[in-house]
Amino acid sequence: MTNDLRTSRGRRNRRSVLIRRVMDWCRQSRGGATVTSEHGLKRLCGRVGNALVPLAILVAPSVGLVATPFNAQSPLGMNLLSVSYATQEQPFLNIFKTSWISKTNPQGWQTHRDSTGVFGDTGEGRYVQIDRDGWPTSLTPSHADPNRKPFDSLGVLLLYNLGPSNAGKGPNYPAGKYVILYDGEGTLSVADDARMVRTSPGRDVVNVAVPTFGGGIDLRITSTDPKHTGNYLRNIRVVEARYEAQLDSGAIFNPIFLSLMQSFRALRGMQWLNIDDAGGRLADWSHRPRVTDPGWGGAYGTPIEVLLDLCNAVGADCWLNVPHAATDDYIEQMATLAHARLRSGQKVYVEYSNEVWNSIFPQHAYADAHGRAMWPNARLDADYGLNWYGMRTAQTCDIWRRVWGADRARVVCVMGAFADVTSTATTALDCPLWTGAGHAPCFSHGIGVVAIGPYFGYVRAQASWTAAADGGLSHLFQAINEGDIQTTSKWEDAYAAALARYKLPFVAYEGGQTLVSSQVDDPSRAIERLYIAANRDDRMGMLYTTALENWKSNGGTLYMIYADIYQSGPFGEWGALESLWDTVSPLSRAPPKWRALQNFIHEERCWWAKCAGMISSANIVEPQRRANRTAH
Repeated sequence: MTNDLRTSRGRRNRRSVLIRRVMDWCRQSRGGATVTSEHGLKRLCGRVGNALVPLAILVAPSVGLVATPFNAQSPLGMNLLSVSYATQEQPFLNIFKTSWISKTNPQGWQTHRDSTGVFGDTGEGRYVQIDRDGWPTSLTPSHADPNRKPFDSLGVLLLYNLGPSNAGKGPNYPAGKYVILYDGEGTLSVADDARMVRTSPGRDVVNVAVPTFGGGIDLRITSTDPKHTGNYLRNIRVVEARYEAQLDSGAIFNPIFLSLMQSFRALRGMQWLNIDDAGGRLADWSHRPRVTDPGWGGAYGTPIEVLLDLCNAVGADCWLNVPHAATDDYIEQMATLAHARLRSGQKVYVEYSNEVWNSIFPQHAYADAHGRAMWPNARLDADYGLNWYGMRTAQTCDIWRRVWGADRARVVCVMGAFADVTSTATTALDCPLWTGAGHAPCFSHGIGVVAIGPYFGYVRAQASWTAAADGGLSHLFQAINEGDIQTTSKWEDAYAAALARYKLPFVAYEGGQTLVSSQVDDPSRAIERLYIAANRDDRMGMLYTTALENWKSNGGTLYMIYADIYQSGPFGEWGALESLWDTVSPLSRAPPKWRALQNFIHEERCWWAKCAGMISSANIVEPQRRANRTAH
């Protein structure tokens, strides 16, 4: 998500129905197994907290569903945020996978020598001697290191700087036992919130008594390959003790995370793939992140395979972004991988890069430069970047549709555009500079949807508002409700008109509120506190409902919420949740934005053509009356 350009613009009966529906689903998915009671349902399908979750998801998420009872008719999708040891999403059972370590990024290892450097890190990660996957083979640095003295240890931080759950009132992350599994010989140590309880070859147990914001788990390799036989420490896995069996069985994802994602029709992994940064610069397929990398939070992003596995795990359509520097071979290999790995009942949304119209991103300059080089004699007022972007989107779509062959109907090619400027879409769709047989117009190459970002909340709070008894909340909600949420609705209406001649639907690649206190003068942080309070207020949930209802009325289709889980602060309150461990069941206790999204999914079954299926009424509170849903 970017900010600079955007600143310019009967309970019991319900439970019985749920149980019957999930029993039916379990019976079908388990080969006709008989389920006759809720007790049997729990045994067959599993339970996460108070939410019933199919056992196939809990134990083997790589074995997915064509469509789960929870998302088959959902009108909403969800954006995922970057994988990191210091972000609230924490999607993996193996917590080590949130580290930055990979074959291409040995700097992900913190180097320790004589307790020097920031946080004890000497910053010599690039000199760590690693194997083909990225595991250190020795504590001795390479010959390129000016300081040849062996490191005392090599380490990573996990679960670091995670804010508290439940609006500051809950734990930062789960306390209790964690298991460290590994191959090879050597010793490990832990610090910060963690204390070693017992050690045995290949398996250590640590305890976290009190999770803290600045703590987490400081995990270090203090010796490796002591017999010098090449049997160095590797394949390190860190998992909550309660999930050790699931990890051993091959499960990838935290079941809490899966249960949160199961109601969304599609998942967009733009930030998992780090498309706006180094991941967008990937050109050679052989340089992409690998599943065998120690960590999946490196500069080049999370492996594509992992994103596809997540979509399979919850039966969601998968939204993939192609790096702007990708060669045709890269694009073909990516399409081949997705076709082989994504299950047959799911679609793939294919978007070339992200927000190429946005001048703050490197892909904008890349497209403009390539367009100018390709069409040096074009008229002076030509938009080289949008023409080139349209061309490259068309070429990408051609490749994907060719690779998918008879399954090409499952490929939805996306043309991205700026929400309040329809010409960013029409120029790219027409791409008049791309002349020649079989070229322009670009929309004729199988483009399936135009995608915009219908954010609201561009209003910037005044410092004087915060002097009010409620800290400025009434002023803020009045400004949003009477102002820019209506402006956003007008943008959507304009897109419906502009795209009529192309006969193309429009979707939201991102959307939601966009309050960012770092964009205003806020030395006392009063506006930051106002924005955080606003996002925890029931009136924000009402605004989300209004925005989504406007979207439907204006002709929009799939709406991808931005974003799933984010720690509120000066750089935004983007998350539908602020922590993976926020309370969401019963739904009446969930944060307002999450509650509004789940209620909308329940009440507004997807309304566009060829959208069918069933959806569960799990954890849905009584709907509010429409007349009461206007925020004030």
